[in-house]
Amino acid sequence: MKHAAYEVDLVNEQGLPIGTKTRQEIQKATDLYHTIFVLLNTPEGRLLLTEIPERTDLPNMYPGLLGVTVATIRRHLETPDQAASRAVAKEVYIEDLPLTKMGDHYTELPDGRRQYISLYSGVHAMPEEYSHTDISNLQAFTPDEITKNLATEPQRFAPAFVDIWQRYMIS
Repeated sequence: MKHAAYEVDLVNEQGLPIGTKTRQEIQKATDLYHTIFVLLNTPEGRLLLTEIPERTDLPNMYPGLLGVTVATIRRHLETPDQAASRAVAKEVYIEDLPLTKMGDHYTELPDGRRQYISLYSGVHAMPEEYSHTDISNLQAFTPDEITKNLATEPQRFAPAFVDIWQRYMIS
């Protein structure tokens, strides 16, 4: 089945399914669906951030900005854990990576977009190969570098990443 034809759940602010659409029918600016984000850390403690690519087939919300390592929309009848593992295998070609669930939350981003997010993390070296459909490039940052860049150039980062960083990475 083609990626665009998969059914995904529309959810409420608690993350509970309230309907379905095919992936190609999703309106990212207005529909609330379950987004799965995975942030990979290198064994040396650097975070791998993705430059979000421009896409015409299934447009991304924040092309050109930095975001988590991989992201996906949870499919109908798929668990968040399954979606996270699928995204890691599809986007950075890493199979069976142990992932830690960091949390679930609903958020309203500064641009008015709403997201229900599950965040996962894992540890792996910088992948030598990755999907150029899903990732323009990968960049490694220390947590201090991210904090400094967020203070001086916040416009480089996707709003969802900033929300995640503030919620999970800053104590």
